Formats: sequence, C-alpha cells, structure tokens
Amino acid sequence: MFNLQMIKPAFIDDAYGFTKALLSYINGECSNLQTTGNVDVILERAYQCHSVNDQLIAQHALFIIYQCALAHPLSLPASRQYDTVLLEIKDKIERHWLKYEFSDLLIPSEVETTNYYGDFLKKVWHTHNASHHPLFEFLEKDASAEQLYYFFKSDSALNLIFFDLVPYTLIGSEPDTRGTISENLWDEVGHGDNVFTHVNLYKDVLARQDIILPENHYIDMYGVEALAGHNAFMLGSVNRSHYYKLLGVMAMTEVLDPPQYEKLVKGCLRLGLIDRDVKYYTEHIIIDIKHGDDWLYKVIDTITEKYPEVRKEFYIGSVLRLHTAERYYDQLLHKMKNIG
Repeated sequence: MFNLQMIKPAFIDDAYGFTKALLSYINGECSNLQTTGNVDVILERAYQCHSVNDQLIAQHALFIIYQCALAHPLSLPASRQYDTVLLEIKDKIERHWLKYEFSDLLIPSEVETTNYYGDFLKKVWHTHNASHHPLFEFLEKDASAEQLYYFFKSDSALNLIFFDLVPYTLIGSEPDTRGTISENLWDEVGHGDNVFTHVNLYKDVLARQDIILPENHYIDMYGVEALAGHNAFMLGSVNRSHYYKLLGVMAMTEVLDPPQYEKLVKGCLRLGLIDRDVKYYTEHIIIDIKHGDDWLYKVIDTITEKYPEVRKEFYIGSVLRLHTAERYYDQLLHKMKNIG
C-alpha cells in the first residue's frame, strides 16, 4: 500500500456518504470536500454513543488520510498530504480516538518511579491478554488450512508496510539509538539481499500457498479493530508529537511476535507446510527476541535516562499497541471460527 497513484480504501459506502466524498477528494476526483460537517456527527456517535459502525468510518477515514504519506510522490494524494481540510479531519479523529482509548487509563506509579523502565514495559507486555491470546493456540492446534490462509491474508497489510514504519523511528532520533534502530532496519531488508527482505519473505509465504496478493493487500478484510491497530503505527509516524508513542508501539510489537509465531509455525507444520513456506515467521522468531530487547533497553531506556518525562508517552504507546492487538486478535479469531 505504498507508491500508489490513488488511495485504495477498505470500503467506499457508508450511511453518510462521507467515505466516498473523502476518497474522491483525496484522489483528486473532486476539488471540494462537501461533507466535512458529517465528521462531528460521526465522531460523536463513534466515541460518545459507542457506535462501532461510526468508529469504523472514523478509523477508515484516518487510515486513508494516512495513506497520503505513502502514496506515489507525484500523485494527487501525495500533494494532499498537508491539505488543511484533511489535516483538520485527521486531527479531530485522532483527538477523539485517543481520548476514548485512554479515558479510563490509570498510569501505574512504576511509570515514574521504577529504575528499570525496559523491564517494567516487558512486565506490562507479559501480563497483558495480547501476549497470550487464544488465537495462536487455535492456529497451533485446531485451525484448518482455510482458516490459516485467512490469517495470512489478514496479516498482509501490516507485515508488508512494516519496513516503511521503521525509518519513521529514525527521523529526529537520539544519536545513541540510531545504531540499534538501523540494525533493525538492516534486518528488515535482509542484510542487503533482496530475496530475504522481510517484505519479499512474506510475499513468498503467500505465493507458496497460491494466495494471490491484491493491490490493496487485503485491507477490505479490515474491521475497526484492524484499522485501529494499523493506525496506531501511523499515528506516531506522521505526527512528531506522538513519536515516543510510536517507539512504545514498536517495542511491544517486537516482544509480541516471537512466542506467538512459534505457535503459528507449529500450526503451519501440522497442516503440512514446510520450513521454506514459513521462513518469514521463523526468521522473526529468532531476530525479534533481540529486536524486542533492543527497543526496550537500547532505545527506550536510553531515552528515558536523558528525558525521564517521556516515560508516560512510552507507556501509552505500549498500551495502545497491546489493546489494539488484543481487539484485533479477538475479531480475527471470531471470524476464523466462522469459516468452514
């Protein structure tokens, strides 16, 4: 979902006509966005009346606005990246979403007092439901091939954009963290071997099971949970004020993956796939253990030693990743169990 001439949505129609109008504006099919008034209505229903359908519309709008930052540089959507109308919509959605997401969040005293902040965040991960979600037990022991392939498809959009997210963490980074982040980036590109870039390894996972990758990377499968999870990364990537949240999101991603992927790989082998079929996942089992510790101890700890006041932002970013991951796993497991 990058270098596209036109933004690809997960859906076009909604009850307000808002998504269609927004997409037409971003893609240059119309010169004015006439339905901006609907944004306030959608956000009120989404985050005050708890309407899941309106949350979906809001998260999807945020998703397609964020895509302007990844579009082909000479495309119309790229020229809209800092369009004032789109920025106003983006900012409104982000404010309402984050307020809703963290309205009941209590900041533990350890956020300010613990001497070993990386260890504390690892404990936050380990005690969260996302770290031991039944989705991966299901994949390991019970999923059919069809259900497994559904997982592969749903996993596509984030896996295929992850390389692009890592460089955002380098922009304006602390000098002492750049070597660690660059090492992570070097791993993402297969140490310079195009065959072993993680993007191509994941495409190989799909191709070896005859799963055709569409241009939209299966985002049409995305519900509100998956969109919010995707947006959790982009929030800190395109907004400097949320940079430390992004580092928390990245750290939790790296510690989440290895134990879950171990179960996933066992499920793949149970269903007759071979080691070559799941090279992407076995690669991450090995290297993400190191990546997780590096993010916690060589990036986050390094920054908190210099700027103790940023601890809360790291915590919020970590919780945002864990909460959105848990809801995504819940939704995905439910959908998978209804297959077949």
